[in-house]
Amino acid sequence: MTRRPPALGALIAAVFAVAAALVPSALRAHDGRYAESGDFLNALTIWSVDAPGIVILAVVGGLYGWAYYRLRRDSPQFHFPRWHGWCFAAGWLFMLIGLISPVDTYSDDLFWVHMLQHVFITMLVAPLMLLGAPATLALRAASPRVRTTYLIPLLNSRLVRALTWPPAALTIYVASVWSWHWPDAYDAAIASEGLHFVEHGVFLFGAVLLWWLVIGVDATRLRPHHVWRCVLLVFAILQNIGLGLILINVGDPIYDTYATAAAVREWGPTALMDQRIGAGIMWVPGSMMFALAIIITVYYWAEREGFKDRRNDVVRDMQIRVHGEIPTLGPRPGEQ
Repeated sequence: MTRRPPALGALIAAVFAVAAALVPSALRAHDGRYAESGDFLNALTIWSVDAPGIVILAVVGGLYGWAYYRLRRDSPQFHFPRWHGWCFAAGWLFMLIGLISPVDTYSDDLFWVHMLQHVFITMLVAPLMLLGAPATLALRAASPRVRTTYLIPLLNSRLVRALTWPPAALTIYVASVWSWHWPDAYDAAIASEGLHFVEHGVFLFGAVLLWWLVIGVDATRLRPHHVWRCVLLVFAILQNIGLGLILINVGDPIYDTYATAAAVREWGPTALMDQRIGAGIMWVPGSMMFALAIIITVYYWAEREGFKDRRNDVVRDMQIRVHGEIPTLGPRPGEQ
């Protein structure tokens, strides 16, 4: 009996169709500076197209959809829950929204919108795509030759092990965030579409390394204990709050691009207020995502410990049934 193709590929095609319908033909691209209106309803109609980003997204989404279909077709008994596919599709959709929606259109005019774009990439896109278990899917869907020649050596390479060493992953993530928020680098990224694309790629790379260790869905040689995952997340929150406080408490706008935009337009907040709103978005929603990850990590840690206790109880019960007594495993409660 022929299995029906999964809905993931159809979802991706539908998203592209809806996006194409929403983007007005006269506003399919923008020069990245000085959007004409701050009216909310008008802003919703100003969409843009980031061609390189959309091409990469189409390739990545197509590869995932193809691998998902092949896995369902060739290995229907393999346990790969459908929620993996939906999580990946959600992350892919958030990235698409960040690239073509008014979020991208106004990111060059308002610092807080640009910060929202960064929160999308680091707090939504990266973890959701990793919850899609892309490495596991690739290993299962690839041919034996591709798996043994390319994928397994890559995942076991020294480079991957070095990048996924927790201190290295945390350092790369923090460096990616702080370095690109340096005024000169930030203004340069706004002035150059190519550099802006690189900036987003660096943010995504650093976030993927950090969330790879925290989420732990895909198999990896180094799977940190839940305690260390919480430690990574606490450090991520602290650096997030630190950078947010600096941007909030500084007395003058530090980004010339947004100061110039605020002086030219007749709508929107002042440059300093815009900067403080953006810092608040980094501080509150960003830290809340990390805090939510800590809560979930602690929950699964408790579930794991509870499972181990239940397993030990079952083993002891079986030993009682077989031997008629409980073997001595250590000092009894109250004994030294």
